[in-house]
Amino acid sequence: MANCAHCGLELPSFSFGEPTNLCPSCRQLGGAAYAAVPGPTPPATVTAIKRAPYRPPFTVTILGLNVLVFILMVLSGVPIGGRPDNLQLLKWGADFGPLSLDGQPWRILTSNYVHIGIFHIFFNMWCLWDLGRLSERIFGGWTYLLVYTTCGIAGSLASLWLHPMVVGAGASGAIFGLAGALITALYLGKLPYPGQVLRGMMRSLLTFAGYNLFFGAVIPGIDNSAHIGGLLMGLALGAVIGPQLTEPPDRRRAHERMTFVAAALVLVAFGSYVKQKNGYVVALGNAGQVSKGQLDQAITALQASIARNPRNKTALGLLSNAYLQRKDYSNAATTLKRLLQLDPNNASAKYNLGLTYAALGRYEDARPIFADLVQQDPKDDSAWVLLGASLDGLGHEQEAVDAYQKAIALNPKNAEAYRELGLAQMKLHQPGAAIASLQQSARLDPSNAATQKDLGDVYTATGNPAEAAAAFRKANELKKAAPEQPATPQP
Repeated sequence: MANCAHCGLELPSFSFGEPTNLCPSCRQLGGAAYAAVPGPTPPATVTAIKRAPYRPPFTVTILGLNVLVFILMVLSGVPIGGRPDNLQLLKWGADFGPLSLDGQPWRILTSNYVHIGIFHIFFNMWCLWDLGRLSERIFGGWTYLLVYTTCGIAGSLASLWLHPMVVGAGASGAIFGLAGALITALYLGKLPYPGQVLRGMMRSLLTFAGYNLFFGAVIPGIDNSAHIGGLLMGLALGAVIGPQLTEPPDRRRAHERMTFVAAALVLVAFGSYVKQKNGYVVALGNAGQVSKGQLDQAITALQASIARNPRNKTALGLLSNAYLQRKDYSNAATTLKRLLQLDPNNASAKYNLGLTYAALGRYEDARPIFADLVQQDPKDDSAWVLLGASLDGLGHEQEAVDAYQKAIALNPKNAEAYRELGLAQMKLHQPGAAIASLQQSARLDPSNAATQKDLGDVYTATGNPAEAAAAFRKANELKKAAPEQPATPQP
């Protein structure tokens, strides 16, 4: 489909009369002087914009860079059709609060060139091609590039502000920014385009923005905060730049320089606010390297966030994890119960609540939680192990053995199931079976010091001092070789 040489809109697929490269509206204004046949001289308002072949090099470059990154991701093993896992996205520069707010701020920009599957990049590049060509034509190449980049950064910061623990990627924040800039620039810019053309473009842009914001709000997995952040920045830039588009080039360039300096200051200020507000996620994202002071700071910030919004499920989940890292099981249980009242199907919260009850010795409370998880997914071997542990804690060793054996039948490589089975068999005075189970656990997980200690205890109880000494020695060696890790129950 060809485009009008004047306004850039698509030409109809067929027309009557002599062939021309202008749309009907531009021909009515005298634009036929630019068509293939002679015509009257166009009015001054039309000649104010220099005619040139429609080549959008900046749009082609940005689109090509996005596609190149996606191809390299696929070649590295990222699935082309399905959703990549978070580690794959982070490897290629996706946005994530614990990293972006802690020494890797470049992710706020690079995440705009990372996409989550073929459909994600296809839709975004389709929108970029349409909006980018029009933006580049109206704003000029370098201004268009700065608008695109500024809006993309604004979208990433908005996502970090509202969803700091979500891995974000995609060009949609920048693309929404282009739509916003075009809307205000076309409305305020007094550009030398026919009214019919301007109204048509405005309808298309408003429909694009409204339609996609609606679907971003109703479809799970879409980060509408990035869309809104990019759109608002684009609206502001277009409102400031638009009225100067028909000014002399020198004056216009000076105005645009001041505009983007001001925009950069706004982004720096907004980024500082986001880091101050959500800096606690840095500690939560590095669970193995958190100091007590950082953890206390994170808990204080989360408590304040929940006080403002008691139904914030994300904050409740993060707060419960922080309590678990601090081994504050009582507060963890209270927080997890609040989370489950808001989200009864949250399997991770159920696991952690059951483990918390077990850590508190409240096995009677833990057992129905794990029984419910087993009922929901009878093939979850981890749930069977946890159910067995709660039964064992209540003194129901035979039922616990049955649960552990069920877990092993589902997953013969579950070292923890063999270890717990061995301990339960020892309580049932089955030393031979207990030793066999613990030895199998040690073979499956040879670096587990606790299993070796359990073997030493069983050998001691059965009168095998040499084997016991060897097991205890091995347990000490493994314990020295592996740094102590914080106990953070997770499913």
